[in-house]
Amino acid sequence: MFGDRSRIFTIGLAISWLLIVALPIIISVRSGQALIGLPLLGVVIWFAGLRLGRSLSPAVRADAEMRRGDYTAALERCQRALDVRGVGAWTGTRRLVWLNRCMLAIWMLGRPEEALKTALEAVAISADPETLGNCAATLLALNRYTEASQMARLALSLSRERSISANAALAGATLARGLPAEAEALAQAAFSDVQMLLPLARREHYVACLATLCRAQRELNRSAAASHAFEVLRKAPRHIQPLQALALVEEAERLATNNGASERAFETLTAAFERNAPYVLWYFTQPDSFAALRADPRFQRTLAAAEEREARLAARAPSGDAVTLALAHAEKNGHPRPAPQSSHIALYAQIITLTATLALLIWWTWAFFIAGSS
Repeated sequence: MFGDRSRIFTIGLAISWLLIVALPIIISVRSGQALIGLPLLGVVIWFAGLRLGRSLSPAVRADAEMRRGDYTAALERCQRALDVRGVGAWTGTRRLVWLNRCMLAIWMLGRPEEALKTALEAVAISADPETLGNCAATLLALNRYTEASQMARLALSLSRERSISANAALAGATLARGLPAEAEALAQAAFSDVQMLLPLARREHYVACLATLCRAQRELNRSAAASHAFEVLRKAPRHIQPLQALALVEEAERLATNNGASERAFETLTAAFERNAPYVLWYFTQPDSFAALRADPRFQRTLAAAEEREARLAARAPSGDAVTLALAHAEKNGHPRPAPQSSHIALYAQIITLTATLALLIWWTWAFFIAGSS
């Protein structure tokens, strides 16, 4: 079920089309009987079956789980697909169907060291803006700002500066290096691209971009712009709890700057921690985060836990040499378009059957409604 079943899908598509669509129409025309339009019912049934088959595919179901914020279920589905061996194994660029989804799910579950391993495997198969942007995002989550910037810049050079994930990662790394104006420009560029690409853009990268934009504008004391970005950030996650944490952390940061609001800030941080503990801990390791709360013992305890987590992740993550080799490979073999991840045979079969269906419908309509009336 989780293996590459494109060949079986193609064979089933062809056989069902012959039996349900082609044969009834041919018999109807040859016999000169419209059969009360029953051949058209076969076309409807075939289209419905095709739609159902595609909606039940593991890849589509994994996407649906991530849209609901159920990253644990999506990750389990991805891993089961990637674990298939022998006949039906996902190989070559077809494996990217699952690697990119798997990386995103692991990243959102707060395991960036594992996500980086998956991202590097994807880059080895196809060094394109999507895989490089994903790699940059995981490196940023590990606070490896230089490597994240290198990956992000390469992705941007391949995509003519139009990669949302790369812009978001580069903005985060730039902000961590104390350059809020440059970070704001990068995040704003990603945000502008998102407006044109929704709903195609990944919500996860979009929300990360908005969070960075809020931080950059706040550091630049651009209150009106920061407030507007914050309102957009609050609405973006909707029902996805791990993404809600990004807005809650930004709200806590804003509360922390108000006199007498530190208790509310910690309450908001607690709510964020319940939704996405890894993100909250990562945020505490960022330079100048919660400057107004640093004297509070609760901040110091959380910071200690965050630094312990950072050291643990650094010990388990792929080495700098592995990232350097991946970057060198990408610089040599990078290409601007994602590798084709669909089965060519299945795609051509769908094009042929859809075209043939249209031709048969025209023939049937001509035989009984046009030629017959004349």
